[in-house]
Amino acid sequence: MRRSVVQFLIAFACVFAGLALLHGPGPAYARAHAWLGNALLRCVALPEGARLWFDASNAADSPWSVVLHVEARVPPGALTVPIDLRSLVFLPSAAFVALAIAAPLRSPREHLRLLFSGLLLLEPLLLLLVAVPLISFLGGTGPIRIFALSRATHVILQLIYRALVLPPGMTYALPLFVWWALLSANDRFSKQTIEFRTRVHARTAESERF
Repeated sequence: MRRSVVQFLIAFACVFAGLALLHGPGPAYARAHAWLGNALLRCVALPEGARLWFDASNAADSPWSVVLHVEARVPPGALTVPIDLRSLVFLPSAAFVALAIAAPLRSPREHLRLLFSGLLLLEPLLLLLVAVPLISFLGGTGPIRIFALSRATHVILQLIYRALVLPPGMTYALPLFVWWALLSANDRFSKQTIEFRTRVHARTAESERF
């Protein structure tokens, strides 16, 4: 048991350190998320004269960052909001990838299933956590108000932000929870599959005797 834990920790540390030291994919990663953000913004109805768009052109100075540009006509104003994707999205995702690879599963197929299903769940959740303070900021807490939010909505957004984003290290709680939940579901699925195959084999053997 102790040896398995040590092997898991070593595998996790090696994979996470390798991903954390990557710098080359930063500009492409930022451009992809800027494109995704702009695609989502096109689905949002904004007040007349208001413009929001993401930009990842500052790759030389901040390769892992995107900038949210905000322009409003009433009241007039403009500002930019830098977003560090490396600390808010990439590193938590890298932590999940390391957990998925280091997990003591039965086959590479189970590792791949855990990895892809987890990232499909985790990426939207991490982006939602990035959006939470932005929504509150643009809804009245910032210098430019793009849309109106109720006081209760502001309170909920601030609670989520202070609980899951603001404390150091809390961004890693979400990938850990997703990993644990999917790993538990995989264990239950594997046990049910083994039990089903055992029953089928027993019935087949019994029918062959007759």
